[in-house]
Amino acid sequence: MDDEYRWEPEAPEEKAEDEYVERAKPALMKFFDENKDTVFYLKQLQVLFEKPFFHWVTARALYALDDDGLVGSEITSSGGGTRVRLFFRRGHRYRRRQASRLLEIIDEMSKPEVGEACGEQADVLFFNALMGRRFLAYGQDIREFRGTVWEETEHDLDFIIERDDVAYGCEVKNRWDYIPRDELELKLRMCAHLGVRPLFIMRASPKTYNKMIIDQGGYTLIFVAHLYAFGMGEIVKRVRDELGLEADSPRAIPAGIIGRFMKWHLKNV
Repeated sequence: MDDEYRWEPEAPEEKAEDEYVERAKPALMKFFDENKDTVFYLKQLQVLFEKPFFHWVTARALYALDDDGLVGSEITSSGGGTRVRLFFRRGHRYRRRQASRLLEIIDEMSKPEVGEACGEQADVLFFNALMGRRFLAYGQDIREFRGTVWEETEHDLDFIIERDDVAYGCEVKNRWDYIPRDELELKLRMCAHLGVRPLFIMRASPKTYNKMIIDQGGYTLIFVAHLYAFGMGEIVKRVRDELGLEADSPRAIPAGIIGRFMKWHLKNV
C-alpha cells in the first residue's frame, strides 16, 4: 500500500494496542463475509465500527487485513477530486459500478456548500436548544469573556453560555471524523484561559478525548447522527440507505440529547 495513504495516529499515546486491532480484525472479516458484494470506503467503515473500536483501531485492522490478502483495497478519486480508499472482500468481481455510485454520494456529501450548511445548522440547533433551557449567551464565534482575551492564536469558540453562575465555552463538531487532537488541546487551553468550562458537542469522540475534557471540569455531549440542514432530506436518505450511516435533518435537537447535559449540569452546579 502507498505509505502516503496509510493511517498514522495523531500522538504516540493514541496508538491502539495490538490486542484491540486483533479484536477488530475478525469483526471486520465477519462484516465483509456478510457483505461480499458491497464496496465500502475507509471513513464509512470507521464510523460503522466506532462503537466497539476507535477510528484508528479500525483503520489499522483494515490495513492489516489488506496486507494479509484477506480484503482488497484501492485508492481512487471521485469526480469532484476527493481521494478515497475503497475496501472490499477479495473476489468481488463486479465492484466498479458500486464504486462509481459510492463516489457519487461522497461527492454530494463533500460539496463545500453542503459542509458549510451542516456546520451552521448544528451550531444554530444546539445554540437554540441551550437557550431554550434558560442559558444566557455571551456571544458566538467568541474569543473574549469578561475582559479576558485569547490572543495566542486567531481561533475562537463557537459560543459561550452561562446558567446558575457556571459559564461554558462551547464547540460544536458535526463531522464524521473526530476533532483533531491539536484542535481539541487548543480549545481546552482557550477555555482554561477564559475561565469557562469546556462543553464539546460532537457527533462522536473517543474516550481518550472525553477524559481530557472531563479532567478540565467539562462535558462531552454526543449526538451520533450527522446533522444536515432542514430540506436536505434526499442526501440524508442516501447516507442512511446506501451508506448505512446515521444521519438526520431535524427542525430541533431532541429533548433527550440536551437532557443528558442538563442532568449533568444540575448535578454539578
